[in-house]
This record gives sequence, C-alpha cells and structure tokens, in this order.
Amino acid sequence: MTPSGSDARHRRALVLSEVVAEGVPGLSRVLRRAAAGDEDAAGIPVAALVHALPGVSAPTGLEFLVRARIGDTDLAGDLTPGQRVALLEQLDHAPCLNHPLP
Repeated sequence: MTPSGSDARHRRALVLSEVVAEGVPGLSRVLRRAAAGDEDAAGIPVAALVHALPGVSAPTGLEFLVRARIGDTDLAGDLTPGQRVALLEQLDHAPCLNHPLP
C-alpha cells in the first residue's frame, strides 16, 4: 500500500469516528462537508456512514438508505440535496437512535 493510500484510509477512518462519536449531528456535518467538496468525506459510502451510527443495525441502516433512495454503494459526495434531506429527516425521527433532549 502506498503512503498516500494509507493516509487517505486513515483520514476516512477519522471521518467515520466522528459519526460514531457524535451520531446524527456528526453524520449531518460529514454530509455537508462531502457536498462542499471535502474529498475524504465525499469518498465514503453512505452505507458505511449510516452503519457507523450508534444504535443502527445493518437491516435498519439498509431501510434508511432504501427510503431515502440511496444505493448501498453510493458515495456521500454523490448524493443529491433531496437524498441528504430525506436521509437526515428519517434519522432525526428514528426511535432506534438516542437523540439529545431539547
């Protein structure tokens, strides 16, 4: 593996750890960065980001993707604004996720 390949892998792992640590707010921020052209965020499959959320099982994650019309191999940087909104709205109302109290 080339040094640049391992560096990119490490940066993507850091992006995923942000989602693990912060949940839906972290995922929302990653999707915004991907849309703005952040190559590390844009190159991650949306399925990996959703499955990194604490409390989301593989079947539930797939259901979120299907409802938002996102393919299981679609990259974060390739989402349309409508797909991003649909995904985040679903996650915002998902009972399986721990949401902070207002």
